[in-house]
Parts: sequence; C-alpha cells; structure tokens
Amino acid sequence: MLCVDVLYIGFLLALMFIAVHLRLHKICNMKKGIIIAICCVISSVHLFQSCKKDKDEEEEEHSIFQLFDVYFLGFEFDNEKPLSYYYKNETAYPLHSQSDARINPSDIVVASGDVYVTGSENEDDSFLYKPIRALLWKNGELQELITPETTIEEAKAVFVHRNDVYVAGSYIPASGNKKRVGVVWKNGEPIMVSDGKETTFFEDVFVSGEDVFVVGYENIGGGIVSKYWKNSESVTLSNSETTTYANSIYVNGADVYIAGYADAISDRSLKLWKNGQASSLISGKSVIRGGTVVVENGHTYVCGYEQVGSKYEPRLFKDGVIEPLEDKNSGHTYAVDLKVYQGNTLVLGRTDSESAAEPILWFNGIPANIGNIGAGMGFIAFDVVPR
Repeated sequence: MLCVDVLYIGFLLALMFIAVHLRLHKICNMKKGIIIAICCVISSVHLFQSCKKDKDEEEEEHSIFQLFDVYFLGFEFDNEKPLSYYYKNETAYPLHSQSDARINPSDIVVASGDVYVTGSENEDDSFLYKPIRALLWKNGELQELITPETTIEEAKAVFVHRNDVYVAGSYIPASGNKKRVGVVWKNGEPIMVSDGKETTFFEDVFVSGEDVFVVGYENIGGGIVSKYWKNSESVTLSNSETTTYANSIYVNGADVYIAGYADAISDRSLKLWKNGQASSLISGKSVIRGGTVVVENGHTYVCGYEQVGSKYEPRLFKDGVIEPLEDKNSGHTYAVDLKVYQGNTLVLGRTDSESAAEPILWFNGIPANIGNIGAGMGFIAFDVVPR
C-alpha cells in the first residue's frame, strides 16, 4: 500500500508542476518543466518497483525454510505403484525395503543431524493394509528391529533420547498366542512388551529420564480401551463401553499428557488426558479424529480435525482454547501432526479437493509457502530443526 501511495503522489506532483509552468512561464520554460515532471514520474515508478522488489525479497527471507529445516514424511503413487519418501525441505529421499511391496511410513524424528523414520512393509502393493514387517531407517538406511517369527509387524513411532533410539509398534506371533503384542524397541532390541492377554496396539513412545512411556489401546471385552504404560505398568484411561483411541503422549516433568479421540455413539470427541483425567476439546455427533499433543513452557497444544457439515475442518487448541487455522479449501482439510518452537506453532495437514490432494503447513495459523513439494502426496508426519 505504501508503494502505491508513493506512485500516486509522484503523479500528482508531476501534474501540479506542469500546471504551474503553464500559467507562469513561457513555452520554452514549460518544456523544461514537462521534462522535470516526466522525471518525477519515472522516479516514482522506479521507487515503486524497488519497493515491490524489497517486499518480495522480504517475503523470501521470511519463508519457512529460512527459519527451519523441515522434514516431511509421506507417500505418493507413481503409475499406481506406491512410493514413500521423506523430504528435507525441497529435496526428496526415497525409502526402500528389501522387497518391492508397499511401504507405509508412520513417523519421523531428527536428532543430532540424523534422520530416523519408522514404517511398515505391506504384504503387497494393494491398498489392503497388512503390515508384515516393522521398519526403521537411519538416514535412509534400514536398521534391524528384532522380533520373534511373526505374521504381522508394524512400527508406529520413533523417539530419540540420549543417543538411544526407541520405536513403538506391535506384532502377532507366528506361533502360540495369536493376539497382537505391543512392543517397544530400544536400539533394535525389544525392551517392553505387553502381556499378550489382550490384543494390544502401541501407538506412541516418550522417554523422560530413565522412564519409558508408551500409549495405545487394547481390545477388551469387544471394546477398545485406551491405556498408557510406564515401564510396563499400565494405567487405564477409558472403559470398554466407550471406544477411544489414545495415540500421542508427551511427558512434562511429573505430568503425563495424552491425546486421542472417542468414537462411540454416546461420545464422539477429541480427547486430552492429563495424569489420567480426561477432558473433551471437541464434542459432537459427527466424525472427530486426530490427537497430537505437545507441551511447551507450561502450555498444552493439541491438533486434530472434525466433520462440519459435509467437510472435514482442521483444529488446533492451546490450553483448551481453539486457535485459528486459515482454511480456504472448499473440500476436506485435515490436521495430522504438530510441532511447537518458542511459542510458534507448526501444524502439518492435507487438503483434499476435486482436483488433487495437497500438503499444507500452517505456521502460527497461516499456510506457509512450501512451494510445490509433496504435490499429490499424503504427508503424515514431520519434524523441524531451527536454523
């Protein structure tokens, strides 16, 4: 707006200059005045262009990749063959396994310059989800996760603490009890497994000091019951009458925060548990999903999404109060992952429209310019490293 004002004032000054010379000077002097006036206009245009250039350069300087190295994790389809990648800013790194089967990535963490990614190898290239092998990559190279002989394996989350790498997941043994067993690997070795009495899913892991926390849910009595475990000791968060899925955990001092959602006729809500006590951030009759929790400087942040009318809309909460996320998409928009740095919120999401699915990254509620990276991809997780 300032640049436009400068140009407008320049034109006015030029016209005034011409008018004065028409009245007070002879034609010859007027010609000189016109020349001066034209110079004023040219100078104004040049000033406008310089100002616009400065504005463009300022926007470029404040792009998200100037503030952070951003690591995205997701998958795309190329000629109907599923491909999975992680990105560092605008550079893609493909993820490979020991077969040509589909890879389902799940989580990404960057620690001390190393990039850790978890996922699962599918039985084949179809959309039928049957994870037959849990996977961990370090800088794109496969690492070993030791399990007994299994029929199903998957890795859902990774956490790095004091140079130790923790992975949360589950498997079904090939023999004996056929119920799914929750497992936490430390540097590739199982250090925590569920008791095998109930089908158990471990969804996220967090390490604080010497304590290992993992969150997930069990199939008990035909219902889904959310729990978290601290060094193999379980704490029940819900009951079998209300289906809940706890899928994110964050430990801050003595406080344990867990996010997830309830999906029952009697209770559809985005849940936040603090030390086992539940609160509902959103409640309604429509579909509500998500649940990623982060705690920073005494503030609690949670993201997810909910169905409003015929579309899904993203949601971000700070201390239980909804925060704005700009959403101009006429189709579905999802918020799937969350990071917080010095009070700045970064929320990863996806927009689905009639034309295509596109990734979106909100920085303090405003979509950041991430260019064309990930076009047509489904990003499911990310991490950031401040520059």
